[in-house]
Amino acid sequence: MTSPRPLIIDCDPGIDDAVMLIMALGSPSLDVRAITTVAGNVPLRLTSRNARLVCERLGRPDIPVFAGCPRPLLRAPVTAEDFHGESGIYGIEITEPDVPLRPTHAVDEIIRQLKVMPDASVTLVVTGPMTNIACALVMAPEIARAIAEIIIMGGADTEGGNITPFAEFNVFADPHAAAIVLDTGIPATILSLDATHQVRATEARIARLAAIPGERAAMMVSLLNAANNLEARARPGTKVPMHDPSTIAWLIAPELFETQPSRVSVNVKPGKEFGRTRVKPSKKGPHRWVTKVDADALFARIEDILKGSP
Repeated sequence: MTSPRPLIIDCDPGIDDAVMLIMALGSPSLDVRAITTVAGNVPLRLTSRNARLVCERLGRPDIPVFAGCPRPLLRAPVTAEDFHGESGIYGIEITEPDVPLRPTHAVDEIIRQLKVMPDASVTLVVTGPMTNIACALVMAPEIARAIAEIIIMGGADTEGGNITPFAEFNVFADPHAAAIVLDTGIPATILSLDATHQVRATEARIARLAAIPGERAAMMVSLLNAANNLEARARPGTKVPMHDPSTIAWLIAPELFETQPSRVSVNVKPGKEFGRTRVKPSKKGPHRWVTKVDADALFARIEDILKGSP
């Protein structure tokens, strides 16, 4: 039997981050060693609270949560309360979690864990701005040897942006950090809007999740219904894309995806294309740009996770 894959999740919860965490913590093939938080969808104090709250609601207070960078490297901070609610996880009751934040800074913890791990042994899942990861790689570039792969939700090409006509939110929120991470040459799989817009939380798909007993399924359904309400306000007639959850789907079922070997860069020059990701096909990579997703099969995997959850 294959051992669970060691994972560090860097995120900015966020409704779709919360759905992603339900999947990650319910997948027996994944061993979440730490959750690190960054400012993004909402300010850092809220993303850090929300990560702990989700872990607590899932019965996993043992998962350590470390707060990271409270702002981008260079640009002015941007947030996305319009799409996630003022709390960041609109759709579930908000309470202050009993489990405290760990005292170590997220960047220091990422460096500490990776320094003691074998080569190519840890996967990083990054579903928010890449500030923490960029800082860790600048402060301790030797940790790159321990990273097997970075799974990134970010960027856009053929779909255009969701925060500007050209830029996707996670990259736009800290394009300088994204450029640092992608320029390292560390293998990365990138789930951009090109991929995530193919996977929508339709009413029929949510209804199948709602038929699954248990608190985890109920929590996910509540989050997805709330996300659809917010999506309808911004884009009437559309259903919410499964942005961050697609990263976990890739890890547990990569056969559901098609990818293009590429080299991806980020435009950090001021102007209308600030934060735009540029995708150049390259047989040598080091990046895999996801081009196609089997949405029905992805939701079937989510059902499997929820049915296996206590």
